[in-house]
Amino acid sequence: MSGADQRALARAHVILVGCGGLGSEVGHGLARKGVGWLTLFDFDAVELSNLPRQLFGPEDLGQNKALALARNLSRQATGRTLIEGYARSFQDALAHGISVDGDIAVVGVDNNPTRIAAAEYYLQRQIPVIFLAVDEQASRGYVFVQASRPGEPCFLCLFPDAGEDRRIHGCAGASIEILKIVAGIALYAVDSRLMAR
Repeated sequence: MSGADQRALARAHVILVGCGGLGSEVGHGLARKGVGWLTLFDFDAVELSNLPRQLFGPEDLGQNKALALARNLSRQATGRTLIEGYARSFQDALAHGISVDGDIAVVGVDNNPTRIAAAEYYLQRQIPVIFLAVDEQASRGYVFVQASRPGEPCFLCLFPDAGEDRRIHGCAGASIEILKIVAGIALYAVDSRLMAR
């Protein structure tokens, strides 16, 4: 494929914030594609309602999502992908001095405080970040690539009211279809940022 560069992907370190419906789909794609290093962050535990639409099985119930996903992705990896999981939120990782730096970040969480924290953090460090989300009805979603330089479009430029919205939004039911579609677009965006596509 024009512009495809497997070596660039194999050298890349991707940070994945959120390991639920969207994060598990993106993580699965990155592991299958042979990304070099994948670091996962999520403080949440696997629940029964997650099983139809996330990369978890009954044996993962009650376990931390980042740790369970890291284990599950290790069986899906086609290359020498280093996969590590942290049972922490993005903000908690920062507070405890855990590195959240990489070549690119993907943020697929269900709350604006984390999106805003990630947007500000990565913009200051000039690290590109991809935000993705779906609505509670599983009828639409978005993928937004935040520029890596100050003065260019950022998450708060696109969603200026996000700073006032402190809610944690519900999941998109048992609809895996919208998750796969949005995650597929996000994976294409990751490739486009890492390769000359």
